[in-house]
Amino acid sequence: MSISADRKRRASTLLATHLVNPLVKRAVDAGIAPPMVAVLETTGRKSGLPRRTPVGNGLDRDTFWIVAEHGRRAAYVRNVEANSRVRIKVGDRWRAGTANLLPDDDPRERQRRIGRRLNALVVRAMGTDLLTVRVDLDPLPSEQESRPSVLSERVADGLAAGAVAAVLSGAPSTAYAFAAGRAPLEAALAAGTLLLPRERRPGRLLLAAAPVHLALSFGWAVALSLVLPRRGALAAAAVGGLGIAALDLGVVGRRFPRIACLPQAPQVADHLAFGLVVGAIVARRRARRGLTPVGRPSVA
Repeated sequence: MSISADRKRRASTLLATHLVNPLVKRAVDAGIAPPMVAVLETTGRKSGLPRRTPVGNGLDRDTFWIVAEHGRRAAYVRNVEANSRVRIKVGDRWRAGTANLLPDDDPRERQRRIGRRLNALVVRAMGTDLLTVRVDLDPLPSEQESRPSVLSERVADGLAAGAVAAVLSGAPSTAYAFAAGRAPLEAALAAGTLLLPRERRPGRLLLAAAPVHLALSFGWAVALSLVLPRRGALAAAAVGGLGIAALDLGVVGRRFPRIACLPQAPQVADHLAFGLVVGAIVARRRARRGLTPVGRPSVA
C-alpha cells in the first residue's frame, strides 16, 4: 500500500470510528436510520466482545453482501477471519449467519448488483482496498416463533420515539424564550420542582429536571405508542400530545407555582411537538415492519 493510500485509510478510519459510526449506530437503535443502512456484529478477535459496525444494506433474501472499503485491514474483516459467525441487523430484526471473504470477487461489480449507489460511492471514495464479504444467513424460524409480541413491539416503538422526542420537543418553548428575552432554562427549572418542590438553587433544579424530563418523555411516548391506531397515527398522536398538555399543565402544573407561571402557549406547543415526533417515529417503525393501513400495499 502506498503512503498516500495508507494516509487515506487512517483518515477515513478515524472519521468513521469517532464520528460517523457512533451517529449511525444511535440512529439504528432509535429506529430512524435510513433503509440503506444495516449493522454488522462481529466478535472481537482479542476481546471476545460483540463489535458493531454500520454497513450498507446488502440484503438479498438469505444472503447479505458487504464491500469492505479497507479489505483485510478493516477491523471487522479481521474479526471475521478469526470467527466467521456474525449477526446482521436490518430494520428491527437481527439475523445470524456465517461470513466468507471473497478475494476473487469483483467488488465494483458486486456494488453494481447490490444497487445501493450512494453507499457504493461513499465506499469507493473512502476505500483503499475493496473486498467482497458474503454472509450466508441462517434460515428464519417460523413467523410465530420469530415475531415479537405486539405489546413488546409497541413498547419498543415508544421507547425509540421517546428518545427522539425528549431532545426535540422542547424546541418551541426554547425558541420563544430566546425571542421574548426570557431565560431559556426557565421550563427546565420549573420541571425540576416536580422532584424538588421546595428547592430554589438552579443547579439542583437542573439536575432534578433531567430524570423528570426523561421519565415523562419515555412514559408518555410508550403510552401513546400503545394506543395509536394503524391509520392516522400522526393525527392521533398530535391529539394525544394536546391531551397530555391538558393533564400536565392544567391538572398537575397548577400545584407547582413555577410550572403554573410559565407562558402556557409555548408549553402547549412543546406538547404538540412531542406528540407529532412520537407519532412520526412510531408510524415509521410500523411501516418498516409492514404494518401499513388495510388497503395499502406495504412498501419495501
